[in-house]
Amino acid sequence: MLATASGAITHLGSSSLLVPLSALYATALWRHHSAPLALRWLLALSLCLGAMVVLKLVGHGCGLPDFPLFPSLFAGDRFVSPSGHAAFSAVFYGSVSALAARNAQSRWLRIALPLAAVALVLAIGASRVAVSAHSGAEVVAGLMIGGLSALLFLWSSRNDAAPRLRPSPWLAGAMALGLALLVHAGDPSFVEGTIRWAAHQLGSEGGLCELAGRVFPGNRG
Repeated sequence: MLATASGAITHLGSSSLLVPLSALYATALWRHHSAPLALRWLLALSLCLGAMVVLKLVGHGCGLPDFPLFPSLFAGDRFVSPSGHAAFSAVFYGSVSALAARNAQSRWLRIALPLAAVALVLAIGASRVAVSAHSGAEVVAGLMIGGLSALLFLWSSRNDAAPRLRPSPWLAGAMALGLALLVHAGDPSFVEGTIRWAAHQLGSEGGLCELAGRVFPGNRG
């Protein structure tokens, strides 16, 4: 039962689910007279995902330095590919919940929404370790990148009025259906496989490791 629950939770951070949801969220922001807010959201998301792609390429192709924070806690943990699920869920659920909290009419909701998002993101991160997809260090690195990206979005939009987006039962139903399909059929995402292939092509012969050595002096490549 624990394995089934972990598998269901981990799919909530899948790019197969969050990419279309992010596109829908940006469209909703744009249509509700919040084009600057939509652009800031897309910029923060692009920075997050771009940083993850770079780190994954370097990690798979050349190796990354050991995780620099809390070395005693993560001693012996592999640190090859920071968790994309953790990063994507942190920036998406964190940004959406915090922005929604701005418009909440009750103080309870203004507190509960961000706390619920934090609990969900941490659960997704823990599930990545539970299903043996990532180490604790890789999950924490992903959470840090996603969390910083969410904070960047919220800081850059601090003077923007949060749009009143009405919850859509159709969107909730589509999300539930997408999650059910992922749990039943498995995650069809080919992102990680594509990054591994690109990292192999761009490794030592492609000059990636030489460039990475200048940026990450302690890399193992």
